[in-house]
Amino acid sequence: MNTVQKIHAALAGDITLKTWWGCPGLTGAPFRSWFLACLMAKINRDDRRRWRRLVPDYQASLHRDARRLTEIRHRIIHRQFETDIFNRRFGHLLTKDWRLL
Repeated sequence: MNTVQKIHAALAGDITLKTWWGCPGLTGAPFRSWFLACLMAKINRDDRRRWRRLVPDYQASLHRDARRLTEIRHRIIHRQFETDIFNRRFGHLLTKDWRLL
């Protein structure tokens, strides 16, 4: 049963879905209200960061960070990434010891 079929079954009240780790399970009307609340929150969220990712300068920074990540695999030392995406996902690979130079 795929995700869409599970959602339809939960809305019909046939199955109970856990929506998060501590959830006892939702079905029918409670599941519908939870799903709509999450959907509306996602639609109405004012996330200004998403538009800056389309700017050519940000795309160039992503390209440079991808190149740095490739160089790190080849044991070339780098101390910072330009973008928050790379810092969040690969920041642990950066050199933290300044005495290596």
